Amino acid sequence: MKRIFFLGLLFICFTSIAQTSRKLVIIDDTTEQVVPFANILFSKTDYKGTSTDIDGVFYVPNSVNTITISYVGYETKVLQLEEITSHIIRLKPKVSELDEIVIDGENPAHRIIRKATANKKLNNPERLKSFSYESYDKIIINFGKQKEENDTMRAQIDSVMKGSYLFLTETIAKHKYLKPSFSEDSIIATRSSGFKNPKFAMLANNFQPFSFYDEYIELFETNYLNPISKGSTRKYKFRLKEDYLQGKDTIFVISFEPKANRNFEGLKGLLTINSNKYAVQSVDAKTFNSGKLDVTIQQKYRYVQNNYWFPEQLNFEINIGEDLGSVTYIGKSYLSKITPNAALSKKDFPFVSVTLLENAGLKNDTFWKLNRRDSLNYNEERTYVFIDSLGEKFKFDKITTILPSLLKLRLPLKYVDIDLSRIARYNKYEGTRLGLGIYTNDDIFKNVSIGGYAGYGFKDSAWKYGGEMLVDIPGKKDISINLKYVNDLRETGALSDHRFNHPFSQRSWIASQMDGVESYSIQTDMKLFRNLNWSLGFSKTDVNPLYDYEFLTDATSITNYTNSEFNIGIGYHIKENLVNNFGIISRLPNDAPIFNLYYSRGLKGTFDGDFDYNKFRFTLDHSFLTKGLGKTTYRLDLGYIDNTLPVGLLFTGEGSLDKQIPFVVRNYFQTVTPYEFLSNKYAHLFTVHNFGRLFNNKGYIQPDVLLHNNLGIGSLSNTSSHQLIEFSNKDELFLETGLELQNLIKLPYLNIGYLGFGVGGFYRYGYHHLEKSSDNFAFKFSMGFSFK
Repeated sequence: MKRIFFLGLLFICFTSIAQTSRKLVIIDDTTEQVVPFANILFSKTDYKGTSTDIDGVFYVPNSVNTITISYVGYETKVLQLEEITSHIIRLKPKVSELDEIVIDGENPAHRIIRKATANKKLNNPERLKSFSYESYDKIIINFGKQKEENDTMRAQIDSVMKGSYLFLTETIAKHKYLKPSFSEDSIIATRSSGFKNPKFAMLANNFQPFSFYDEYIELFETNYLNPISKGSTRKYKFRLKEDYLQGKDTIFVISFEPKANRNFEGLKGLLTINSNKYAVQSVDAKTFNSGKLDVTIQQKYRYVQNNYWFPEQLNFEINIGEDLGSVTYIGKSYLSKITPNAALSKKDFPFVSVTLLENAGLKNDTFWKLNRRDSLNYNEERTYVFIDSLGEKFKFDKITTILPSLLKLRLPLKYVDIDLSRIARYNKYEGTRLGLGIYTNDDIFKNVSIGGYAGYGFKDSAWKYGGEMLVDIPGKKDISINLKYVNDLRETGALSDHRFNHPFSQRSWIASQMDGVESYSIQTDMKLFRNLNWSLGFSKTDVNPLYDYEFLTDATSITNYTNSEFNIGIGYHIKENLVNNFGIISRLPNDAPIFNLYYSRGLKGTFDGDFDYNKFRFTLDHSFLTKGLGKTTYRLDLGYIDNTLPVGLLFTGEGSLDKQIPFVVRNYFQTVTPYEFLSNKYAHLFTVHNFGRLFNNKGYIQPDVLLHNNLGIGSLSNTSSHQLIEFSNKDELFLETGLELQNLIKLPYLNIGYLGFGVGGFYRYGYHHLEKSSDNFAFKFSMGFSFK
């Protein structure tokens, strides 16, 4: 009887709610897309009303007889509730100008924008000490819009898919955040079309900012000036489109668009500001003049407990490319169970910020029907049926096992992986180098890989080879142990220890001063604490310089030598954000400072080691924005060795000037030849400031303007110890400055973006200025890819 009474009570409550309000949806009459944040007035007398949510949904009390619907870019519509026979209402688009209105000498929208800007810290949810919430995320990927209606190939594809999208995924997750940078996204359920048990999860708000309060909105490595930022009224055109009452609060609807002749990346759209704390209640923004990449951000905020505004719905749409090659990405995120200032501590957060429960991909249909935001529409249901059938036929689940290897540049086969990085390389010493690397995979040993490689240089006519065993120890510490033997080449100088192993590094192409090495080593890497990684290793290396060289020590001349070395490395990331997908832990890039300290100790007499020494190297990498001026990126690089050592163990290789391969290489001197300077102590500072598109933002010539300033100083003890080799000393300050026009020429690529080609001019001056004036100049090229 109690259960029957309870169910009856629930039925009465739901019936009561249904009787007091009516659900309606607004769509665009032309595109049939939903219209979010449209303004709904219930009365023209007191201007009370509401607005649609991200899905175009709104509720009307049954006590209301007439509603007035308005939205920028659409015709205003007045409807009698009794005459509405469908839950769908269509709005007809119209052209709307975004000119400023000036009343008594001031644009009324400016006053509201200034108040919203002044209250940013108060309303920004990321300024809270902590918070937690749950989310339901939905991501849809489909073909983009086609320009030509009679596209035969596209029509044929659409007829086969019959309303199906290319891809659909749903995710349910729990989120928590603790200031300043602790976060966790715990995926408790995920479902993806084409996959029976997806071992990955895609969160809809990963590509967009969590809130609309930062000075710059970063989208795909481009920083767009926020319309609610200090001084934005001088850069944006604002217009107060409408205001109405919502309860005790006044709602202001303001359109915005960058002013003409701007020199910044901007957005256009609508802001809804609530007079309660002058907070953003909703935002509908699009990138302005964004080339092959159009991005739309839609966010809706709710006034939650403890008097805070917090995101409630987030929508993100990306359109890449044009015509058949174009792709549309739509991500929707619905937040619930929001708790500002949740009781959290550092101990509540794992090292990896995105975690996936083991059974997250195995939830049944009943679970999803109970937990998803709304029922699936026809297209979404069709996607699961059609793409799942393709996934079963073509075994899409294999992708989840293949992708981790491909991300490591390995091609997985049965039992073994092919190391793609070993197939082809180039440097000025070997010329073209072809080779092959084969390593066992999990088909033979779980978490253990054994393999080797061989390569042949066509210029030096010599074989190189090596073998190794890599052991991964599962767990939070992400421990790996590597045992390695190599009989190969190593570019001289500690600055190039890891560079030579990257076939796509432009700096490696100009490497020419090589040591032949036969080395045995053991190395272990692990995460020591949060944000802190460390490595520990030992190596014994026989070195044969492959250039004319003699090293004088204690009145003895030596060429070949043995080096035994213990080393330890520590890396600290201020705002480290790790994600685990497909079993691979990767670090999301950001502009926060990164510190790296490397120490090695030479062990004379250990395994026939010839030298005792202490070697230190420290680097600091950091980027930051200066409002209105652009982005600055710098590297501070310091090195110290306390003993006299052969060239192969000293610091050199910081130059990147080669007239045959004239490319701009970051964090190297552009006017210095590779081995021009030799040091056992040095200090370098490399800076690049990107002013952005300083000239204009229209047309085909839109180069980014970059200013380079590099400086360095160093010293070398006992210079007479190094015979038969040319080098210079950096006892005095070295200076160079350069100007680079990045993406000066852009060529369309696959209808999705542009291949950019730029030029740069660099000049060395000061104490190390060369006698022949023209030798101080270096002209170089740069390459890149962009959507704009």
